[in-house]
Amino acid sequence: MDNYSFVARQAILDVNGNPLGYELLFRLGLENRFPDICAEQATRRLIAEQFLSEKIDDLVGSAMCFVNFPETLLEEGLVDGLKQHNMVVEILESAKPTARLLKRVKQLSAMGMKVALDDHVPGEGWHEFLPYLDFIKLDLRQLSLEQCRHLIEQYSCFGSLRFIAEKVETREEFDAARQAGFHYFQGYYFQQPQVIKRRLLTTDEATAFELLAAVSEQHIDYDRLTALFSRDLPLTYNLLRYVNSLHLGYKRRSIENLRNAIVYLGQEQLKRFTAMVMTAYISKKKNRELYRLSIVRARWCELLAGHLNRDMADDAFMCGLFSLLDVLLERPLADILPQLPVSDAVRQALESGKGQLGFLLATIREHERADWTRLQQRLDFMGMKPDINAQCYEEAVRWSNRIAAHQE
Repeated sequence: MDNYSFVARQAILDVNGNPLGYELLFRLGLENRFPDICAEQATRRLIAEQFLSEKIDDLVGSAMCFVNFPETLLEEGLVDGLKQHNMVVEILESAKPTARLLKRVKQLSAMGMKVALDDHVPGEGWHEFLPYLDFIKLDLRQLSLEQCRHLIEQYSCFGSLRFIAEKVETREEFDAARQAGFHYFQGYYFQQPQVIKRRLLTTDEATAFELLAAVSEQHIDYDRLTALFSRDLPLTYNLLRYVNSLHLGYKRRSIENLRNAIVYLGQEQLKRFTAMVMTAYISKKKNRELYRLSIVRARWCELLAGHLNRDMADDAFMCGLFSLLDVLLERPLADILPQLPVSDAVRQALESGKGQLGFLLATIREHERADWTRLQQRLDFMGMKPDINAQCYEEAVRWSNRIAAHQE
């Protein structure tokens, strides 16, 4: 289970059953119970695994996501860098209404973050927080409905403040909570927490995806790229070797400065190098033959495209390289493609096999399957002799072998 993360998701609904959002709860496996770890560690791992490694929209769509934050992590500033427009920071019931916490809540509100009090029990000191809060969650097992009604009426002067009834377990409790003035509802009556298993990208994989997005920007930020490369020693080492010996044949002097190497490569070569590294990282715990085949396909596709239309050679390389990502990541291509900054032509070829690139990729697959009749039909359609395809394949194999030799 090392390559997977687990999160429990429970809906928070309005009076008509429409989802306001989902509370996300950390889990260690498919067993639906909170693991025996501290709240700080649970939140750290939930943030790393669900927000940094993957797109949170895949879990909650356009709805809000409610995440528990212990005081220590609020003070540490863990939430500040996330800047999730749909995140709600839940302050745990163990928190005390201190001046320091009030200052943090004001800062979060100023940043545009939504804040909720979880399992709130009325007490002295919380009144100053109310102008900066968006939600208050009240546990129907801790407070009577009369206490809840009184509190909702007492806080009604704060027009934007909304109340969520927790632990709603029956139709009668839902009706009573609605009459008490609650705006939203959460509990087993609507939905038990659902445990969702997601493939977990390793740190290396996540860095490579981030790099690929950075090198695909219209205007490259070389300082940002240098910082990204710098945090991954093997990546930097491979980059310098790539620049100095493998691809460019640069013999006059070696390039030892990281930033100079990045600038020297230029955007297209940098994008290509990063894509190859990303595929290599993803292949770490897989059959290395899949990575080798990805590299062969990339170069093979590029060489074939060079005989047909040189303008599509770069796209052809990316198409071949990413053609096995679904196997490597054990996820459907439809889930992966939105994360890849590739052209529409590449996306169309990978998704549905359409377009010139899709035809090239199909040609390569016919060769790999040794379906010589269909291969010849495709080559005839392109007006390409079999010898040309064979030469492109052999050169691609030699090129992939050089890549492998320099990565050892």
